[in-house]
Amino acid sequence: MPARSQASPARRPRGLNRRWTVAFLIGLATVTATGFGWRAAQIGSTAAFDDRQAVGETVRVEQAAVQRTVALQAAARAYDRYRADFARAATLRGAGGDAVRRAATRRAVDAGAFDAFAVSGDLLRPPRRPRPLDLDERERALIAQQSTALDAPAALDPDRWAREADAIRVRVNGLTRWAFVALLAVPLYTLAQLSTRRRMVVAAAAAGVGVYLTALIAGLATYFWA
Repeated sequence: MPARSQASPARRPRGLNRRWTVAFLIGLATVTATGFGWRAAQIGSTAAFDDRQAVGETVRVEQAAVQRTVALQAAARAYDRYRADFARAATLRGAGGDAVRRAATRRAVDAGAFDAFAVSGDLLRPPRRPRPLDLDERERALIAQQSTALDAPAALDPDRWAREADAIRVRVNGLTRWAFVALLAVPLYTLAQLSTRRRMVVAAAAAGVGVYLTALIAGLATYFWA
């Protein structure tokens, strides 16, 4: 009896130290997983902002493309009338033909088929043949005009915002996975705390520490600070 009563206090501090150690390790794993989740939520809001930017710029790019298409179609129709007016002017003589050509040129300029400065000489001395229309050149001019407008941004690049949002989502998913891996150490620590066999205690604790360190190092190195 006296020997048993002397052994019991010696085992009690070891059991108490083990419980405190395991509780600390469980808390550490939980805090780490929470930190990864906080970081994932933080950068996830950035991904939402990038998505909104990508959608907004995509809409503006499509609107600009539609506006150019409408303008080019109007220019093509105006050019057809311009050629028809020149054909009609060819049947007239004297000032009558020149007046028709001038009027045709003004209508073509107003419709965007020609640049006013480029055809200013045609208004003074109308040519006998109609000018050619280069729709590709007109499209480039419209693009330049849109890019220099007062309400136009410096550069519309919705794909860049979409790529950044996708990259952030990869980081969010990675942090979530490593947070889950960090929490896998908790049942191993719990097993170490509840086990009465020393070999099982050491094995479970070592496995838990290994899982936790893997999640901590990998999460910090790959996604947390990226």
